[in-house]
Formats: sequence, structure tokens, C-alpha cells
Amino acid sequence: MYATVRVYDSAEGLADAVAANRAEILGLFEDIPGFRGYHIVKTGPASCVSVTVFDDQAGAEASNAAARDWIAANLADASISPPQVHAGEVAMSAGD
Repeated sequence: MYATVRVYDSAEGLADAVAANRAEILGLFEDIPGFRGYHIVKTGPASCVSVTVFDDQAGAEASNAAARDWIAANLADASISPPQVHAGEVAMSAGD
């Protein structure tokens, strides 16, 4: 498995917008082969972290483009700084 972690330090409203558009967001990722899971965590009033898991690096990289394109198309007026992106092989996974 391969995971991407996106750290948004300045992204007011992003987590709420993602939650409000859950079906659309999941549809974007589920269309990418190897999709395993997606989570977004509110870490403050204007910050969040997302975690996306795929079978391989290609799927994770495709999800980065999908996330960037969705934000550009749907939250163009919001003040959202580009995230710090961390990605790599999953060393251990547990639970659902």
C-alpha cells in the first residue's frame, strides 16, 4: 500500500467543504484504480490533514492531482495555501 498525507496549514473551510461533498470526493478517488481509503482531519480552525491510501504509488499520485483539481474548481474563492505533501509505502496498517 502507498499513502499520501497532505498537510494544509492555511485552509479555512476545506475540511467542512470536503465533508459536505463527501459523495463527490469519494467518487473522485474511487475512480482511481487501487483506492483503499480517504480521511480528512480538522487540526484547527483553518487547518487540516488528509490521508489517502492506494495500492500503489501511481494511484496516490493520481489522487494528488484529483484533490488539487477539485479544490481549484470548487474552492477557487477560498484562501487555501498549497499543502505540504508527504507520500510513501505504508509500513504498518491496522483496523478500519
